[in-house]
Amino acid sequence: MATERNQPTAGTAGEIRRLERFFRIFAATQCHGRSLVYERLSEAIAGDDDTLRLLLQTPAEQQRPSLLLAAVNLLLASHAGSALAAYYPTHGGRRPPDAQLFPAFSAFCAEHRGDLTRLLREGSTQTNEIRRCVALRVGLARVQRHWPGPLALAEAGASAGLNLLFDRYRYRLGGDEPTAASRVVVSCEIRGGAPAGKILGAIPEITSRLGIDTQPVSLADPSARAWLEAFIWPEQTGDLATLRAAIDVARSAPGVTVVRGDATTDTARLLSGLPGSEPVVVFTASLLSYLTPAGRAAFADQLCLAAGRRPVAWVFAEAPGLAATMSLAAPALAGPLARRNTLYLVGASLRGPGDTRDDRLLAVADPYLRWLAPARSSTDDFAWVR
Repeated sequence: MATERNQPTAGTAGEIRRLERFFRIFAATQCHGRSLVYERLSEAIAGDDDTLRLLLQTPAEQQRPSLLLAAVNLLLASHAGSALAAYYPTHGGRRPPDAQLFPAFSAFCAEHRGDLTRLLREGSTQTNEIRRCVALRVGLARVQRHWPGPLALAEAGASAGLNLLFDRYRYRLGGDEPTAASRVVVSCEIRGGAPAGKILGAIPEITSRLGIDTQPVSLADPSARAWLEAFIWPEQTGDLATLRAAIDVARSAPGVTVVRGDATTDTARLLSGLPGSEPVVVFTASLLSYLTPAGRAAFADQLCLAAGRRPVAWVFAEAPGLAATMSLAAPALAGPLARRNTLYLVGASLRGPGDTRDDRLLAVADPYLRWLAPARSSTDDFAWVR
């Protein structure tokens, strides 16, 4: 939905155009097929300089569509009777997106500009997509085949650390019914004909759990929980219920620690503080998209440094193009796969003493793990996945 452009009053033309491209890409690759509300809003925001300038209030690394949309969503929780809330099923709305959606959004932003600006300046992108635990379990199955036995678990970019509790959840892959008892049910479609029952493997014994995040979320803080919920998209009422159930599990589960730290400088030091000598699995999901090229190289160096002390496996769910920058021994990343960044790549990189390495691409998936397509061979380039 196009709108007449306003004359810039803040931010360079280049900064505005960069955000415009970001919102258009976000609408096409992230929102399409997942949230019609956010798809329409992102398309309209891309054409409105005044709204784009709101994001220039934030640090450069936080200038993301998801941050602006989450800040508005958080304020909507206290204004459920507003015209904009009528479009958000998570706030009880039932109105389908129409020509009045963006005007309602723009009016809401103008009315609450002070609070919105404060949230954008102080907030950071914080998501815990519970479905990404499927990617973690796929990676853990690979690790267990090489290193059977207990494992320590860490997550870089852990937010509230909910993925560290992957073994407290039930999993429904394809049409299979979950067997474990838990209020949290993680559903994922399996593509490519692989037997769903053979994808995840047995859950290993986890000896310790550590989350690392530059801005850890304290689940004891109601405002922090509300901020986490604000990143659930308008139509995803089921995901909101799952998140709330996972938060309940986490608040009653001992043994999970999320500490403040930078993945590019602190990972090896923090891993060295874990007890025992069993292998450590470091899980990341979307972490690489928050790092500069230098930051990604620094994170890779941290993994190598940590592997000099004890075996380390990096299990990841990341965009293929970014994974291709991490010096993985995976020939498929030299081809078209590295350009398919509307998908996520699930893989495991096992690192032992003497810089021994075993890298394997295990699957491609929807970025939010709504579906997963397991590799058909050790050299699969996933060209068969549409």
